[in-house]
Amino acid sequence: MRTIHRYRFEPEVSLEEAETSLVLAIIAAEALHGQPAVRLSVRYLFGEEKRACVIDGDNDVARHVILIFTQFLIHEFGEDSFQVTRETYPSTVPSREPKAAATGAADAGADGCSTRKACGKGVGA
Repeated sequence: MRTIHRYRFEPEVSLEEAETSLVLAIIAAEALHGQPAVRLSVRYLFGEEKRACVIDGDNDVARHVILIFTQFLIHEFGEDSFQVTRETYPSTVPSREPKAAATGAADAGADGCSTRKACGKGVGA
């Protein structure tokens, strides 16, 4: 499963200050887990148009960033200044075919792509 946390901010919340709060939460998590672990465990996106932030990650490191960030938001802007929802989605990790890996070179076309699968930037499956 993939879990994301979606924050929606009220108009009075400065998105620049909210993002600064997230950066501070990430720094705090780095103190607990180390910078490499945080970089590999957490992704986020701020959207000004929708006044929202999405944090992607479902492990202890990401949960710590989310808890710290939420506390910073409550402290800085108040409990009623934002809403947060937790959404789960099925994992979209593609399955690997062991046979394809062993025969991949023999099935490769002139461009190096497998003749049985689409590949390359922007190619839909």
